[in-house]
Amino acid sequence: MEFAESAQHGESFQLISELAKRHRMVIVSPILERDDKRSTIWNTAVVVDQTGRYMGKHRKNHIPRVGDFNESTYYMEGDTGHPVFDTIYGKIAVNICYGRHHPLNWMMFGLNGAEVVFNPSATVGKLSEPLWGIEARNAAIANHYFSVGINRVGTEEFPNQFTSGDGAPAKTKFGHFYGSSYIAAPDGYRTPGLSRVDDGLLITEVDLNMCQQVRDKWLFNQTARFDMYAESLEEYIDEEFEPQIIR
Repeated sequence: MEFAESAQHGESFQLISELAKRHRMVIVSPILERDDKRSTIWNTAVVVDQTGRYMGKHRKNHIPRVGDFNESTYYMEGDTGHPVFDTIYGKIAVNICYGRHHPLNWMMFGLNGAEVVFNPSATVGKLSEPLWGIEARNAAIANHYFSVGINRVGTEEFPNQFTSGDGAPAKTKFGHFYGSSYIAAPDGYRTPGLSRVDDGLLITEVDLNMCQQVRDKWLFNQTARFDMYAESLEEYIDEEFEPQIIR
């Protein structure tokens, strides 16, 4: 926890603010955020505009409790909703890591007007690699925006052994973080992925007009039944919910 810091005033923000201003870039920077007011630790992404200005942050909505990633022991569920940041390069959002497994999380960023949704992740091969090339690409198609699946490479080794309580022997290493970052378009096309083992830089030119063009073609939002879904979800969260099963 020694690396936890303020989203707006921490050392990470000071560094990326200067880089953003120098290169006229919009930067999305995941950090370990410390909220001193509530003594809370968050998995947070900070967004800085091309002038170095702090635009805001998004806190991770979905906290995993799977395999070695039992993050509920140190993170809280986010409380920032599904913000979209209106930058000079387009409307962007950040679906942090495990949030990619939740289709409604992707959907809400789209309903709020996102044109590009970044998914910064740290996930290992044994756990999630079969899903990796599918989830962000499906989200781009279903929500009429560009999605960016970002994953680290390498591994982490700890001085003390740990176990996930799954019956497997104790160990000192996470599995392999398999990289393979890529960008998917609203029409279903995607870039090749970066390496599984080496750091890399993926530079892609995107035409944000495609978001509206694909939306007008497929009319997913116009043919959706959001009122019906909302009613059904309201029923589902009720303690007296009964599944609609016909026998």
